This record gives sequence, structure tokens and C-alpha cells, in this order.
Amino acid sequence: MPTKLDAERVTEALGELPGWTGDTSTIVRKVTMDDETSDEAIEKISIVANKMNHHPVVDRAHDVTTFTVWTHSHGGVTDLDIVLASRISDILRQHGIADPAR
Repeated sequence: MPTKLDAERVTEALGELPGWTGDTSTIVRKVTMDDETSDEAIEKISIVANKMNHHPVVDRAHDVTTFTVWTHSHGGVTDLDIVLASRISDILRQHGIADPAR
């Protein structure tokens, strides 16, 4: 069962997830990429999310794709969200989307 994280743990986790921002309610990453790259990345992310039975909210506007993650049943960010965010970042790197400089 996922564990809801306190503010200190979320801040610590975000320090290890370049490009992700947020607080105890949600964590978010906005990425600029073309439609084709976005489609391919989202398809791979959905496969991973299905296996985890945990899904990000994905919003696409022009060339920006936004991933928002939180655990609805726990009312905020859990350890499961940190794992999913890390996997999303891995997939983005596979598609040539580098982590932003810290």
C-alpha cells in the first residue's frame, strides 16, 4: 500500500527528479516536445502506468506536454508517485528529452 509523503520527503524526492516540481498534493513535469515524440512517449508511459496500476494525468497544449502525478486515494503524493515520476523521466530520456540542468 502506498505511503503518503510529508513535505520534507517530497522535497527530498524532487531533488532527485530533475524537472519535476510540486508539493505534498501533486508533482508535475512540463516538457516541450513535438507531437510525434509526445505520442510515442505517452504510449510507453501508459504501458508502464498500466503495469503499476497507477496513471499520470497528461495534458497536451501545443508543444508542451504536462505530466501530473498524485495518489487520489491518499489525497496527495505517495512513494508510488515518486516511482512513476522516475519512470516517466526514464522514458522521456529514451526519447531524447534530457533532464533540465539543476
